[in-house]
Amino acid sequence: MPANVRHLIIVALNLLVLWAALAVAEDQPITDFVRQVPASGDNWPCWRGPNRDSVADGRSLPIRWSQTENVRWSVKLPGWGTSSPVVYRGRVFVTSQQEQGGKKSLLTLCYDRKSGKELWRQDFGFGVDQHTHKKSNLAANTPAVAEDAIYVAFGNADIARYSHDGKLAWVTRYIPTFGDPKMAWGYNLSPLVLNDAVFFSWDHHTGPCYLIGLDKMTGKIAWKMDRPIGTAHATPLPVEHHGQLDILVPGKNRLTAFDARTHVELWRYGEGEGPFNGEIIVSPVYGDGMVFLQLWRQSQIHAIRLTADRKPPMPVWISQKPGPQEPSLLYYRGLLYALMDNGVLICLDGRTGEEKYRQRLGGDCNSTPVASDGRIYLSNNDGTTFVVQAGRAFKLLARNELGERITASPAISGNELIYRTDSHLHCIGQASTGDQTP
Repeated sequence: MPANVRHLIIVALNLLVLWAALAVAEDQPITDFVRQVPASGDNWPCWRGPNRDSVADGRSLPIRWSQTENVRWSVKLPGWGTSSPVVYRGRVFVTSQQEQGGKKSLLTLCYDRKSGKELWRQDFGFGVDQHTHKKSNLAANTPAVAEDAIYVAFGNADIARYSHDGKLAWVTRYIPTFGDPKMAWGYNLSPLVLNDAVFFSWDHHTGPCYLIGLDKMTGKIAWKMDRPIGTAHATPLPVEHHGQLDILVPGKNRLTAFDARTHVELWRYGEGEGPFNGEIIVSPVYGDGMVFLQLWRQSQIHAIRLTADRKPPMPVWISQKPGPQEPSLLYYRGLLYALMDNGVLICLDGRTGEEKYRQRLGGDCNSTPVASDGRIYLSNNDGTTFVVQAGRAFKLLARNELGERITASPAISGNELIYRTDSHLHCIGQASTGDQTP
């Protein structure tokens, strides 16, 4: 075979491999590059899990439990909070606000994943107090774990880095830097760790507002981008599509996309300064090439499709009725689940927006649902948990009681669920020997 022909064949094969890789990348919402932690069924390293979609398939999670049945362990937490637990390499991390003798403390807590034994706790000081909702406090931000550290944030905009063994590397306090925003409900975004930066958006009703990247090793501001003025409590979402990595940042009545590597603003989707300039609480979710979002509290749900050329997306559909105010959306197996604050579960077709069912579960709800192996796990503020069959028709599989308010979202680790109630951390798994309290 002539050399020039062999060369052309090799080039063609390389192009075919590249095309196949890009095609696969389009279908993968979040890669290991984005996760920043090794892929493992035991790791739930950040808000909404390793893929940031509240989904973990391939598990043998229980359907039924109580305060004693199918409880691997249960530990009492110091103080309380609404942050969700995260799990990494055999350790569970959670934050809490404690008040003793008139003194307030902001705690980072670490527990052994198998036994529930407390391994360490750290308090880096309370900083500037902030007004919060009566159902919450300053321990509302879910930590994020990377291979080399854990990053925690609190409702007063204090952010810190710890080693996995609890050694404090740095604390950065942003109210002294940017001024007191006097946010009505505190600063509730969870850290987003990508590459060498910790991302967070500084959004409030008076401005100025920024998207900020912190140097992971020092906590100093590496860069910041100006943003439109407006309050938002929703955590930014990294999305890889068409071989490109973007950061989608919810803000006042709009969603803004930034290039994850260059930090350049790519596009804005939304209504601008429209009549409904409410706070953004519900975090967006990505699946099957589409992003599902709300532009303000209890607004309609929008489904938008991301484009290969990174042009501003157009809506695929907009729901006829409002979505939830606080629980974030869940996209699972082609269906979008919206848990309303009043305990009504809504199921929509992801491609068309057609409502498949609307079913009242009961109670008020704040926590975001999670999904695994064809089941949806939900909870309300009364301490009741629900297991619902995933699908176009409603089917309740179980109703379980943990006896205490649940406002945090559970973590899935291995074949177990980790629930945070007001004062306890519960590990739920099959064939438990009972409630073990270290």
